[in-house]
Amino acid sequence: MGAVDVIVLAAGRSSRLGQPKALVDVNGRTLIEHLVKRLHQRGNVEMTIVTNNDLLAEVMLLCPSAHVVLNQDPEKGRTGSVQCGLASILERNGRLPKKVLVAPVDRPGWSIEMVNELLQSDTSCCPTWNNRGGHPLLIVGDDINAVFLSVADAPLSSLIHRQSLPVDFEWLHLNIDTKEDLADLLTASNEDWF
Repeated sequence: MGAVDVIVLAAGRSSRLGQPKALVDVNGRTLIEHLVKRLHQRGNVEMTIVTNNDLLAEVMLLCPSAHVVLNQDPEKGRTGSVQCGLASILERNGRLPKKVLVAPVDRPGWSIEMVNELLQSDTSCCPTWNNRGGHPLLIVGDDINAVFLSVADAPLSSLIHRQSLPVDFEWLHLNIDTKEDLADLLTASNEDWF
């Protein structure tokens, strides 16, 4: 079995937060470094980080184990960033993956155990807690083709027929969007799963 393809989304401009989310300091290490380290705990992952022009060089230096690619138009949304990641995987491997895990940098509330559960699915799915979906998102088969061939600004939710994977994980909806969210991030960083 080959490596699991993971696309980490880090291309947003972070206007509400006022600083790049990927570079937020969490106990002396950037948020993107924490996510990459956590994903590597799983073993056998092929990581592609999609970022913007302002962060490209820094993310490449911080995450040398990952393929770092540029989304030249991140304002179009997450679908365009996923497409950039898929295009990079296609270029490297000569084919699109059968499964890809998508992990936005600003939604770090997940554990490796959750990732392992998601990866056992043969259908696109995302974790849910309290009847609300979260991240990371597993995209499988025809859904990968639908995202890849879509217009860049189409909402992912309109392209993917995902199932719910119920989890008991109170941090699932952690969303780093404003300065107020940074206190929750620091609290979460003290948890074993982080």
